[in-house]
Amino acid sequence: VAFLALQLFLRPDAANAAGQLNKAGYAAYGLAAAALMFIAILVSALGTHRRIAGLHPPPLRRRTLPQLAREMVGTLSHASFLRVLMAALCAALANGLILSSSLYMNTFFWGLGSDQIAGFTIASVISAMIAFAIAPMLSRRFGKRPSAMALLGITTAVAAAPVILRLLGLAPGDDSPWLFPMVIASHVIATASSITTSILISSMTADVVEDSELTTGRRSEGLFFSASAFVAKAVSGVGIFASSLLLWIVGFPAGARPGEVDEGIVNHLGMVYVPALAVFYAAAAVCLLGYRITRESHAKALKDLGS
Repeated sequence: VAFLALQLFLRPDAANAAGQLNKAGYAAYGLAAAALMFIAILVSALGTHRRIAGLHPPPLRRRTLPQLAREMVGTLSHASFLRVLMAALCAALANGLILSSSLYMNTFFWGLGSDQIAGFTIASVISAMIAFAIAPMLSRRFGKRPSAMALLGITTAVAAAPVILRLLGLAPGDDSPWLFPMVIASHVIATASSITTSILISSMTADVVEDSELTTGRRSEGLFFSASAFVAKAVSGVGIFASSLLLWIVGFPAGARPGEVDEGIVNHLGMVYVPALAVFYAAAAVCLLGYRITRESHAKALKDLGS
C-alpha cells in the first residue's frame, strides 16, 4: 500500500517537487488503502476458518455479567501477561512514532525524494522475511525473553545511529551516493529487529494461556489476545500523536517544503526523535524483566494440562 501511495497516488507535480507533499493524491490513496485492507481482512478470516474445528472447545457455563467481569479481571491480572502487555504497549508507542515520523525524517532530515522513499516499502518486505526466518531460531537458541530484550536494544541502536552520525557531521552528505544506502540499510536491520521482537512478544503472550489455565482452570486465549490487540491498536495511535507533539516541540513550520526549513529546526527534530525512541524501547525492555515463563515452565504446564 505504501509503495502504491508513493508511486501511483503521491506523484510530484508543478506545485510539489516532492510527491509526498501533493495533497491531491491522499483522498484516492485513502480509498485504495481501505479497499486493500478490507480484502486482506476477508482473506485472513476465510483462510483460517477451517481451523475452527480443531480448536479446544470451552465448557458451556452460564454466568451472570458480574461473574464474567470478575473472571475477566482475574484472568487479565496474570503477572507475566501484564508485563508482556506493558512491553507491547511501549514497543507500539515507539513503532507508531517511527511510522508517523518517517515521512518527515526521510523528506526533511535526509532530503530523500518520493522514489527513494518508495524503496523503503520494498526494504520493509525484506525485513519481514528476515524476521520470520530468525524469530524461531532465536527463540530456540536463547529463549524468547532474552532475545526480545536484546532485539529492543538493537532496534534502538540501529535506528538511532544514522541520525546521531548526521547530527555529529559524520554521515554522508545529501549529494553523496552513500547516503541512501546507509539510511535504507539501517531501516532494513531496525525493522527486521522490531518485527522479530513483535513475533516473540506475541509468542510470549501465547505461552501465558497455559500458565493461566493452570491457576484459574479457564482457557482464555481469546481474552488475552483481544486485550493485546486492543492495546497495540490504541497505543500506536498515541505514537502518531507523539510524532505530532515532536513537530510542535521543535517548532516545525506548517506547509513546509524540502530545502526551505531552517537547518536548526531539522537538526532539533533529530535530537528529540532519538531520545524519544530510546525511552520507549528501554521501557519495553524493562517491562520484560518481570516475565517469568520459561521454555521449561511452559513445557511443564503443557504436561500438567495433558496437552
